[in-house]
This record gives sequence, structure tokens and C-alpha cells, in this order.
Amino acid sequence: MKKKPSPSSDLPFETFTWAQVRDEVKVPGNGEEDSDRVLVLTGSVVIPHDLGLDFRQGLFAQDDEDAPPFTGLIVRGDLTVEGCVLNWENDFGPFLQVHGNLVAKRIAMGGARLHVTGDVTTEDLVAVYNHGSVFVGGNLKARTLASHYAFTVVGAVEAHRYLGQDSKVFAVAGGVEDTRDPYDAKGVFVPAVVADGRVELDKARARLAAGKPIARDAFTSIREAFRQLVAKKLAEPDKVKSLSLEDKGLTSLPEELFLFRKLEKLNLRRNNLRALPEALGQLTELRELDLRGNGLLELPDSVGSLTKLRVLDLEANCLWRLPESLAGCVELRRVNLVNNPYASVQRAFGSWRQVQLMFDFPEVLTRLPKLEVLTFEGTPLRTLPARRFDSATLSQATVLRSLVTHVDPALHAQLQVDVERSRESAAAYVGYWFRPETLRLESFYDAKADRHDFAEVLALLALLLRITIPVAAPYEETLEKFRVRSQEIARHLDWDGDKPRHVHALFGALRDALGPLGEPYPGDALIAGLRDVFAALAG
Repeated sequence: MKKKPSPSSDLPFETFTWAQVRDEVKVPGNGEEDSDRVLVLTGSVVIPHDLGLDFRQGLFAQDDEDAPPFTGLIVRGDLTVEGCVLNWENDFGPFLQVHGNLVAKRIAMGGARLHVTGDVTTEDLVAVYNHGSVFVGGNLKARTLASHYAFTVVGAVEAHRYLGQDSKVFAVAGGVEDTRDPYDAKGVFVPAVVADGRVELDKARARLAAGKPIARDAFTSIREAFRQLVAKKLAEPDKVKSLSLEDKGLTSLPEELFLFRKLEKLNLRRNNLRALPEALGQLTELRELDLRGNGLLELPDSVGSLTKLRVLDLEANCLWRLPESLAGCVELRRVNLVNNPYASVQRAFGSWRQVQLMFDFPEVLTRLPKLEVLTFEGTPLRTLPARRFDSATLSQATVLRSLVTHVDPALHAQLQVDVERSRESAAAYVGYWFRPETLRLESFYDAKADRHDFAEVLALLALLLRITIPVAAPYEETLEKFRVRSQEIARHLDWDGDKPRHVHALFGALRDALGPLGEPYPGDALIAGLRDVFAALAG
């Protein structure tokens, strides 16, 4: 149950109308009317409990529901809150404006607006949603700061700061962010508020409201966590031949890893690595490198320096190309490229507009002189190499569940390709990506602005068209996938029957987009069929 802070009868409140204090208020407007009421406290004030910033609750409760609401609190001096400055509602709330300094045990904001002329000092500050605003005219000091958005601090920030989504936590001192020694969320925040590497800010707010900690007693950076993990090995790094860092939640590789110059086997399976540093090339003794299940987008050019590498496992990533320098890996025997991209492709790239896929066969693979086993499966290759493999020892080279429709029997005799399944493979991507989980209402609708933005949705549609045309002709299976998924999306968007306008807007935008998106494919049957599918739900 949400805690409702009780008002303090000892505080000398004065009440003014919005019209009387409008010129004094510095926070962004929230549709206040002249008759709305504003509470004012003059001088240094101590509030010995939580300060709630929600309409008609706590200090802002009113006996007469028909009376104009209290729309904010002005403190003409310093303010100390011995509990939590707390706002539950994400879209709005009474403003708090402090003309002096603000000291609070905890601060947990939603859609309310906070403006402090002086300094802000607190243990933990959470700002859950971007409909609110925070302005600090002086310095901001906190143990942790977690927000979906960067707010304004004129002075210096001192905190361990997390700015949402998949970002890391950085220590900020004197306003300078230390990017050299980042923290994962789990190294700073308690497990109760961390999921999939992200801080769940709504849960953090609830814990602050309940007086529970959101931060660990001691913080551990990615580098320090690594050092703890391999502390004994670091004492004699040249003796380490094999190292497993599987399932360690790594989002980057600590510099200390590259002290193990004699490393022959490195297991980095199932972390969250999107890129690898050029320093990887310093591990020149590597024989086996396992990068399975990371969401990697590219390999560094320095991979070509791994001239002793024999096994390279790249399964379940989001690689869209391989560097030409890979040809330097002259001892490479086995390369695994199954499931590129893996399921979380949108998250790995950050948006559908940024997604890139491996449509072209990386011909650098044909120049590996000792290659024995090469595996592609579930990778949307559309082309095969224009040259034969240099390796005389190639025993197994498969291209399965791809978009390839043509094989040259003479040129591609070394490859096993299931061209008969290209249509099925293309249709499968519609089932994977065009679904309710991907097209949630919040992904294209801003409730506060009452505005639709279909840029991401249309980028996904363009990507699916590029995958399916002309591979999947005559398109019966693809159209059926679109039809079924469209109906599922419509049901989820309008589950309670009061949001049909969002369904109409979404499918109207998809239908209309087929004009410009279909220009490269004049007269294509899939475009015509999709118009009917989308029009049926556009209303």
C-alpha cells in the first residue's frame, strides 16, 4: 500500500492563489488555474516526516473536494525533510520550490516538479519518469542517483549515477564522471531493484517510500568485481592458460584481462558484451575464444592478431559483418555463426532503426587456409561467396535456415545449403518480431502529449519487407503470419475495449507506409496483400 505522509500541524503554512505567486514560481507549468491554491512556508523549515507530492494527499489534502486544489509548495528558505520527498504519480504532482537548500533523507520523484535554488543533499535520489522535472541551482550530493532522464544541476554532482535503460553506473565527483571505471547496476544497487542489468526505478521508489535501502553497503565496479574473481590468478598472470568468465554479467572487459598474455582458452559465454576492445589482439596465444550468447554487434579489427586461434564460437550474437582482418587467423579451424541475430536483436542495437543484419556472406571466411567446420543456421544470409574456399581441409560447411534461393553447383560445391526452406525462414522473422511484445502501446504512444510516433514500428516493417521480398514469393505463409500477428497485436492494444483509436492509428500508419516502402518493389504481391491485412484493422 502506498504510504500517505501526514501533514504537520505545527508548520506555519500560508495559502495563496496561483495568480498571486505565479511570477515567483520557477517550475514548468502544469496547467494551473488562477484560483488554484499554493502553500507557502517562510524561513528555514524542518518537516519531521515524509513530504508527499501527490494531489489531494498529505499536505495537499483538502476537506472540500469542490474547492480549488493545492497545486504546489513554496519554501522561502531552507528545507529539511527527515523522511522522503515522495511523488507516486508518474504523470503529474504538486510542485516543490525551495528558495534555499534542500536536505532530505531520501528523494523519490515521479511526474512532480522540483526546483531548488541552492544545494540538494540526500542519501538516494530516484526520478522515475520523464514527465517530471528536477532543477538544482547549486550542488547535488547523493550516495546514488537513478533516473530515466538527465535533469539540470547548475553546480557539481557527487553521486554514483545511473541514467536508465542499459546504461552503466558511473561515479561522479566534482561534476566529473569517471568513465574509466564503470559499475554494473548490480554492483551498486540491491538485487530487489535490479532485473536484466537494469534498475527498476518504480521498485526503487517503493523501497525508498518504505524506508528500505536501494543501494548496497559497498559498491563494486566492473573492474573490481573482475579482480575479486581472478585475484589469485592475477598474482602470476603468465601461468594462466584457461579462464572462464561465463554468466558473469559483464558489459565490458576489464583492462586486467589483458594481463593474461599466455591465455590459450577464454570463455566469455552469456554475458552482455555488445563490443570488444581492440586490446583483444594482445592475447596472441589464444587457441579458443567462446563468445556465445552476448549480443555482440561487431568484432574488433584486432581479432586478426590472434594468429594461433583455432576455435571461434560466435553463436547467438547480433553480428552483421566480420572484419577483413579475420583472414590473419591462419590457424582457425572451426567457426560457429548459428543464430546471428539472436532473439534480443532490438535491445542489442538499441532500436529497430539501428538494426543491421548479415545479409551478405562474409567472404573473409573463404580465405582461412585451415578451416575445417563452418556453421551458419538462423542467419539471414541472402548471398553466398563469389569465390571458392582456400582451405583444402574443409569438411563441413552448412548454411541452414537462411534466405538463400540460388546455389551455383560448381562454385558452392563445398557448401550444404537448404534453399528449399528460404520461404519458411523469411516468414519466421515476421513471427519472431511482429508481435504484441514488440508493438506495445508505450512503444509508439506518448500519453502525456497524446501523440503517436510510429518511427520504430515503420523501421521494423521496412526491415521485414527487406527480409521477405523477393525470397518468400508467393507469400502465402508470410501473409498468414502478418494476419495472425496483427490480430494478436490489436487484441493486446485494446484488451479492455476502450483503446480502439490506438489500433486504428497503428494499422493506419502501417497501411499508409506501404506506399513509400513499396516503391522499390513495384507490383509486389506481398505489398498488396499487406494493404488488405492492415486496412482491415485501420478502421
